[in-house]
Amino acid sequence: MGRPVTRSQLVAGLVELGVEAGDTVLVHSSLSAFGFVAGGSITVCQALAAAVGPTGTIAMPGFTPQLSHPASWRPERLDGADPLEISREMPAFDAAATPVSATIGAVPECFRGLPGTARSDHPHTSFLANGALAADLTAHHPVPYRLSSAGPLGRLWDAAAKILMLGTSWHSCTALHLAEYRTAYPGRRRGRWPVPVPAPGGVSWAAADELLVWEGDFDALGDAFTRACPEAVTVTTVGAATCRQVGIRELVRFAEGWLAGHRDLRGGLAPPGWVNICDAADALPVPPLRERLATGGNP
Repeated sequence: MGRPVTRSQLVAGLVELGVEAGDTVLVHSSLSAFGFVAGGSITVCQALAAAVGPTGTIAMPGFTPQLSHPASWRPERLDGADPLEISREMPAFDAAATPVSATIGAVPECFRGLPGTARSDHPHTSFLANGALAADLTAHHPVPYRLSSAGPLGRLWDAAAKILMLGTSWHSCTALHLAEYRTAYPGRRRGRWPVPVPAPGGVSWAAADELLVWEGDFDALGDAFTRACPEAVTVTTVGAATCRQVGIRELVRFAEGWLAGHRDLRGGLAPPGWVNICDAADALPVPPLRERLATGGNP
């Protein structure tokens, strides 16, 4: 079973990964991957805060796929029920109250409730942040093209964030979606999908323009990045968890070229619930990533 993992062990592991005071970090985590953490998810949050210090910023995904339109659910989930009837009773997204999905992990849900944690207002893919840049990271999150540079991922790029994968694989590395928005690989498609909008007495649904993103080759992409740029990936073990750190800019720049040369999604099936799906070979209507820090520093 292994010895309990303590906060000081977690802090030491973060320092070994290269986390420093003042850093901005985007954290993906699996609490169970560590083994038994003394104190649970709050211990991980406290260790992250200690590592970045009072001038640093911690960000995490606060995603809520449980609020997706029933028309996009698997048939076995519906079990013959009418998706339109169910959609009328779906709750609206509440940035303060809606829990982070259990599929995202226990640590982000704990992080959501900490004093000072801010949350962007996208009903499906909100981001959480706490620290010096929290307000800036979460202030603007357009509903269309939700994982593009127009939202929190773009602000994390501006801040030259470090990505931490604490017991998680490349499959969960959300920043890789930035490369999908920037790279016209074969088979890239866009369309419209339903998002919940608060309405008197409940929720209504609006169609939002969106890129059809895919994580199916992120593990292969991450392995290729590690082989090509071993100096850019720091790896350590904390408890039973393999932990990685990589810079968002180095990773996304590599991913752009890798997707162009290795991904081909032509012939892929359209996901349920989407409409007006078409080719997205041209540039998408989202702002480009800025190549300099928001503070004016060198990239």
